[in-house]
Amino acid sequence: MKTKKKERKLKKKKVTIRCRVCLMVDTYTLDEEYCRHCGSKLFKIDQI
Repeated sequence: MKTKKKERKLKKKKVTIRCRVCLMVDTYTLDEEYCRHCGSKLFKIDQI
């Protein structure tokens, strides 16, 4: 009888950031650098 080990996915830390250009608020992981909506650079200082 085989026992399956539950594999847990590593959760990446997420932050909510407001874009300076298009003013959209969205949740991004720490490794994302650009806005999903307009493509401009995101800054950590703009976290909400």
